[in-house]
Amino acid sequence: MTIDEHLAAIAATLHALAEAQLRTQTATEGLVRAQTQTQETIGSMATSIGKYVDAADARMKRLEENLDGLIRAITAEHSNGKSKHQ
Repeated sequence: MTIDEHLAAIAATLHALAEAQLRTQTATEGLVRAQTQTQETIGSMATSIGKYVDAADARMKRLEENLDGLIRAITAEHSNGKSKHQ
């Protein structure tokens, strides 16, 4: 192999490495954009889930209050019925 052939092979290798590095950089930029979008989506979902949980807690509290009121009403009615028969 002559010096010119050797230098041409080195140049071709360097050119191929530069192209590969450019492709890697482009792919990395795409991955960074995708990761950023994923983080934003997860943040949005976490906010939505938090709101849903808060609303569910409020609904559960109302259900418990309504159930307590119903139990008191049934107990009072049951007690009134027993008092009248005794």
